[in-house]
Amino acid sequence: MENPAAVDRPVLSWKTLSGKEGFVQTAYRVEVASSGEKLAGKADVWCSGDVPSDAQFGIGVPVGGMTPGTEYFWRVRVRDQNGRWSRWSEPARFRLGPAAAGWNAEWITADWDVCAAAPFFRKEFRISDSGRLVSAVVCLCGLGCSDLYLNGKPVDPGRMLDPAQTNYEHYAFYSAFDVRELLRPGDNTVGVLLGDGWYNQDQVWNGFFSYGRPMLTLRMELRYEDGTVETIGSDRTWEWTESPLVKSNIYAGETYDARRRASFLRKMERREGWNRAVRASGIVPKALYPQPVEPIRVQREYPALSVRRDPAGNWIFDFGVNIAGIPRIRVSQPEGTRLRMRMGETLKPDGSIDFSTTGVAATGTVQTDEYVCAGDGAEEWSPRFTYHGFRYLELSGAVTEPDTSWVRAVSVRSDVRPAGYFRCSDETMNRLHEMAVRTLAGNLHGLPSDCPHRERCGWLGDAHTIAPYANFNFGMYDFWMKYLEDIRSTASSFAAGELHHKASNTEFYHADKQPGIPYMIAPGRRLCGVASPDWGTALVQLPWQLYLHYGSREPLERYYDWMKQWVEYVGSLGADCIIPFGLGDWCPPGGNAKIDCPIALSSTAFHYIDVSIVRQAAEALGRRADSERFGELGRRIRDAFNERFFDPQSGYGSHTANALALDAGLVPEGFEKLVSDAVVRDAESRYGGFIHAGIFGIGRIPAALSRYGNAAAVCRIFAKEGENSFPFMWRNADATTLWEVLPVSSESRDECLAAGCSLNHPMQGGYDAWFYEDVAGIRPDPQHPGFKRVLFEPRMTGCLQWAEGRVDTPYGEVRSSWRRDAQGLEWRIAIPANASGRVVLPLRGEVSVNGKGIAECRGVVPVAGTDGTYLFQAGDYVITVSGESRATGAVR
Repeated sequence: MENPAAVDRPVLSWKTLSGKEGFVQTAYRVEVASSGEKLAGKADVWCSGDVPSDAQFGIGVPVGGMTPGTEYFWRVRVRDQNGRWSRWSEPARFRLGPAAAGWNAEWITADWDVCAAAPFFRKEFRISDSGRLVSAVVCLCGLGCSDLYLNGKPVDPGRMLDPAQTNYEHYAFYSAFDVRELLRPGDNTVGVLLGDGWYNQDQVWNGFFSYGRPMLTLRMELRYEDGTVETIGSDRTWEWTESPLVKSNIYAGETYDARRRASFLRKMERREGWNRAVRASGIVPKALYPQPVEPIRVQREYPALSVRRDPAGNWIFDFGVNIAGIPRIRVSQPEGTRLRMRMGETLKPDGSIDFSTTGVAATGTVQTDEYVCAGDGAEEWSPRFTYHGFRYLELSGAVTEPDTSWVRAVSVRSDVRPAGYFRCSDETMNRLHEMAVRTLAGNLHGLPSDCPHRERCGWLGDAHTIAPYANFNFGMYDFWMKYLEDIRSTASSFAAGELHHKASNTEFYHADKQPGIPYMIAPGRRLCGVASPDWGTALVQLPWQLYLHYGSREPLERYYDWMKQWVEYVGSLGADCIIPFGLGDWCPPGGNAKIDCPIALSSTAFHYIDVSIVRQAAEALGRRADSERFGELGRRIRDAFNERFFDPQSGYGSHTANALALDAGLVPEGFEKLVSDAVVRDAESRYGGFIHAGIFGIGRIPAALSRYGNAAAVCRIFAKEGENSFPFMWRNADATTLWEVLPVSSESRDECLAAGCSLNHPMQGGYDAWFYEDVAGIRPDPQHPGFKRVLFEPRMTGCLQWAEGRVDTPYGEVRSSWRRDAQGLEWRIAIPANASGRVVLPLRGEVSVNGKGIAECRGVVPVAGTDGTYLFQAGDYVITVSGESRATGAVR
């Protein structure tokens, strides 16, 4: 977060830009002051001193001498390997959130016996001299969600569905807003529009999501030049009135009656006619924290590509792509015209919308927004407290014929920063990458959801499946840290005997739930039983993925004991190190009835992965005894796994079984090529040269081939056309996002639509990490996490013409772009300051770096015992190689 308006624990990071090759940070100095002026002089709050270290993120600042609610300024400078100090960075700032004991605000709500619409709350206050005002910060938690207003205007109109969903019985988030520039001398009014959100989701899923009626708590702190501090807190002196927002539901949609807007605005200007706020009841969160994750924001508008009439006379708008978002209308209609908008992902043969894929059978509702026109000219509106998954919109109720300008689709998601870019010479790969990123973006709404309409739940199995490719495409650190707390607080909510998933999603076995063992879903009240071994692995894999991609030890330190508990718990479910329970390789073509990887194999493989991660985490944290213990446990699991499942002649059976064994490191040494070849042989003999896998296999199969001498087979799979192919998805199913079951054939397409499967499911996009790692050739190194050392090894140079990728890492932007022609390969790489690269040349032959022979290049050192592997220091390089392709063997 840049210059956050409220944090509870400042942890600082920086990036270094240097035009000099080989820059290495050898020390840093951080200063914190109470003002920008004092920072430029002598820091009066804290100074780190000169710290010999190459660390540039995760730098904690002690807050013991700091005052809650106060803004602080900081800067940093660094020293290079030659003893030279950089200039000071430009000042940055952070503000500590108010102390819990000093919040001085009540939870308030409306009188729901008389309130029949979304309530708008207000409090008037006076500023005698705004010129003397140093700061004005509002901290607001409105549950389920809220919009903040000052003097009748929204403070941040692009921000939606705030705050992020949590387990409200434990804690909730507040958002902080710097509003000093919005205040004026004299009378001012702070207002809050309050919606149901997740807190009072009482319309679908039998209403069991509801924690109570919407409520809010707000604290405004005004600081003046003379040191005076004035606090305005929500209490029962606040007033409320009904807004034009008649109803809202996170699933079902909103109804807005613009005829009520004029009287509402008139009431905003008067003092009479308002109702007194009442003390909130229901479940009040035990704790409030500043929101640690990026807010949900409006992202992009999509114009309608066409509008036409369906047989029932409704107008059908097509926006060209499937998104998660809201409609935005601009219309001129007579007073009282009720425009109804219903949204879906696909069409029936007659041109009307098929709503079944949005989960109508489960939710009992169609995503619907309604707008009642005021009739006073051009009117523009979009919902605030809901979102939908849709490509098509059905409009009814219009008095005149609409055109495409009437409605736009607006995507909304958590405002995580885009961090990756990928393109290559294969248009199928490019199309699949775009679909994966679009689907992922449509399922980031304060938690990683499975789909943006039917469930919108944070399934743990989906989360660990998408994490690797999410981390390449977006800045996900804060997002995942928030979700890990969702999992932990959900796990601590219930400790009675529970149902565990058994061998399928319809069979269960009973067990006593241990405190801390997660459920299938987090957060919220829909739990779906205790997590199966192949879903709950998320609580081990997510901290490790954060460590790997972002280099921070905090996830390991915070969750290590919890990770250990999970490993020991899963081990207790099996016998002789084999874990027989789980859901398996979910949603392959044809559906779950066609899972061909034995559940005991996949669950045992995930148990081995978890044990391996815990061993590595113990090593990173200096817990030697644990490292040795889990190392020995891993060896026992590996032996048992291979005794049970491995055939030295044919491998492990299915595509997913072979790929999962390779990815986990379970294959006996020397048999890796045989297992990889088995995938190729199975694809050609059983599936017409294509692959058959669910969410655990589809992200692992490309690497299982490209890293073990079968890169050409990967290219054949992606190049395949017609039935059983990736292009079938957009040529024959018109897919623009990844479906719950990929429509790679007529059979899988028709079965998916007949079953009402979602058409926006990111769990199928695990292959996307491979585009970065093996096509562009950019990987993090577990021995030097956070891309401190970048592994550069493109493995597809033998069958693709070119590829390029970029990843914004904690050290800066890493780039890799290569192009092959008849003479050889030109490969451009960029390694940010204070990082290095391990570069594996994809060809044998004559090599030059930046126009020089590789032996003459400073900062390029061959790795002993390898053929064609070099260590590169930070810098930009052009590498040319002429010669034959290098055979790709086992993972280096």
